[in-house]
Amino acid sequence: MTIDELKALFQELEKQGLNPMLCDTEIPMYDASVPCGNPTMCSGDNVEMALFPKELMSLQPEFMVSVKGDSMKDADIISGDVVKVVSDTNLYDCDIVLAYIDGEYTLKAYCEDDEGQKWLVPQNEAYHPILLDGKTNVMIYGKVAEIVKKAPRVSHKQCIKAIRKERMAAAKAQQISSRRVKTAIREMAQCITIGRQWYAVYRAMADLKVVKENDYEVFCSMIKDEVPEHEHLPTRTELQRLEIQSFSKPVVFWDISNAPVQGKRFYDYLNIAEETKKILVA
Repeated sequence: MTIDELKALFQELEKQGLNPMLCDTEIPMYDASVPCGNPTMCSGDNVEMALFPKELMSLQPEFMVSVKGDSMKDADIISGDVVKVVSDTNLYDCDIVLAYIDGEYTLKAYCEDDEGQKWLVPQNEAYHPILLDGKTNVMIYGKVAEIVKKAPRVSHKQCIKAIRKERMAAAKAQQISSRRVKTAIREMAQCITIGRQWYAVYRAMADLKVVKENDYEVFCSMIKDEVPEHEHLPTRTELQRLEIQSFSKPVVFWDISNAPVQGKRFYDYLNIAEETKKILVA
């Protein structure tokens, strides 16, 4: 990717409310499974340089550590993840720290109990907390500031299931005749008392793939062609205003506690949507 292409990509991401950051600052990354003493003293064989956005850098020394093991799985830190460690030993309760215990690196949560004793606590009940009583050789190198998650492998079976579901929906939509669509529009027009209620008809048709998602222009044209004399014809602006909260989802997910209309009006919209579907798939 060229610099110009990267700039164009960043601009598009920013338009969508995202905050892209360029990884342009090198910091050292160590393998936490290597018992090499102080990380700053590790040999070149045990350290790589990782790029990180400068916007996320602090004024304190930082380094990256790869994670192995499952002692912090309940904190959503698992093997394959990478954590950014800040060289800060001013610890507070529940800070996740990188510690060196008896020749081995480990990530644990720092905690001080009611008696003032200090512990390193794993986030996995299969492991035991470690009391910092001076009897164990422990050195803390810093606190975890960021977690870089390992990209997951998604389920091929789930992907195929979703594809088949989409194909079935598309095939079902093709079976809905234009005559049935026109019938649904004419019958629901008798229930519509304000223009915004056409959104319920649109949402039902979008669920059944009769119209494309967000294709309000086509939908409005369909209504005007079929019932041109209707007193409350839909407009694109009115429909778009309702595509928020649970109304932005298929009808089956509509929720009165998270909808742009409340009370009886919510059930009016819901009934219109459900009746539209019944006519279309009858």
